[in-house]
Amino acid sequence: MNFRVLAGMPTSETEMVLAARFEELTGSDLVASRRTSTDLINGAGEYPELDVVLVHQDLGPAPVFDTIRDLSHRHPQLAVLLVSPSMDPETFTGAMEAGARGVLSADSGVTELETRIAKAAEWSRTLRRHLESASLDLPASGARGRIVTVSGAKGGVGTTTCTVHLAMAAARRDRVVCLVDLDLQAGDLPAFLNLQHRRSITDLVDAADDISPGMLSETLYVDPRGPHVLLAPEHGERGEDVTARATRRILSALRSRYELVIVDCGSTMNEATAMAVELADSAVVTVTPDVPALRGAQRLMAMWERLQIRSHEDVYSMVTRHSRKNEIQPDFLQQLLGTKVLRTPVPAAYRALEPGENNGDPTKVTDEGLRKAFARLASELDLLSPPTGTGGSGKGGTTTPSGGIPPNLAALAAHPNSGPGHPSTRDVSGFLDATGPKQVNGHAPRVGAPGRWGQGSPGPGGGFGG
Repeated sequence: MNFRVLAGMPTSETEMVLAARFEELTGSDLVASRRTSTDLINGAGEYPELDVVLVHQDLGPAPVFDTIRDLSHRHPQLAVLLVSPSMDPETFTGAMEAGARGVLSADSGVTELETRIAKAAEWSRTLRRHLESASLDLPASGARGRIVTVSGAKGGVGTTTCTVHLAMAAARRDRVVCLVDLDLQAGDLPAFLNLQHRRSITDLVDAADDISPGMLSETLYVDPRGPHVLLAPEHGERGEDVTARATRRILSALRSRYELVIVDCGSTMNEATAMAVELADSAVVTVTPDVPALRGAQRLMAMWERLQIRSHEDVYSMVTRHSRKNEIQPDFLQQLLGTKVLRTPVPAAYRALEPGENNGDPTKVTDEGLRKAFARLASELDLLSPPTGTGGSGKGGTTTPSGGIPPNLAALAAHPNSGPGHPSTRDVSGFLDATGPKQVNGHAPRVGAPGRWGQGSPGPGGGFGG
């Protein structure tokens, strides 16, 4: 395939001269030309497998070095060549510092033009192959990762605890997992994992249309126990910056790089969590066997249905704080909610969770009942097997948890009117530094514009809170 080149030429005359020279080239194609720096920067993202961008020194309105710097930042795999009427040292130095691969004389002949473009394009293709192989761990079948959301019926029902332990269970089976904290105002994964990281999901919002591997490498934290982690903002008011559109782009980018994307949606609904639930291949609601939690789950799923986000029949309920002494048992919960209930409940072993939560290390939870429960739940949700097909399109996707539900509960689910090893640190994404926590300060607060979704506060946590 010929090398593909995009040019930024300031006048019709310079554009015509360049087009005439390209007609004589045998190995390169001029795919388009732009007259302004803004159009050139936008155009660089419109053409697939673009190799080289030529930027004329007189291109405006932005200063040419700023244009090169912006192109290099947004598209690090592209080779940018400055076309300059003057070949003085200051021009060359400025171009190199801005990120250009070289400077090409404006009166270069066909032979020199062909040689310089070929060298730049080979560099671009080599880098692109490296980035693609490093950041997109896609099997030959084209399988993509699955998104699983975990939402709380109300605060304190163990949503974060369950999300963390499910991610750890999948990582122990060598799955490549990204753990996302979408509890944007009260997310507390740093406490559960004892990590300090200066980046959060809000750092990806402005670049959501073009998330590069370099951006992810700066934003995600690599937990040495297995999962890669995308945190909620340190300052809750910044959560409103994470729009539905940005959430879709970010989760799609993560899905293309990870086998599993497990999302902690917290217990409040906003446009970010609504989009995550809609995109998810499997949506789980954690609920304790008590009336307040059941009513909270009913309200949440009724809202999802009114907004056409997800049907309650396409939701899995996960029972936490389970005991045989509870007045409400899973079969009755199934009847009340009209959802599919995961057959493995999380036992009410509050004390057994304390070593993990107090030390920020889930691996310190040694209670055999809890460990088996989370492993079985991960199996039921099909989190332990590698992806076998293209990722789902949301609202249930294409994957059904393998564990299913007991036959006596399956009949109740058919009535819609009944209610509303060792952890893997294998860095398949390739661009993340699998090192320990970075001791860096967080962001300064920045207040965003009010969103259109209600931003309630989660209820108080308990021994199994989160």
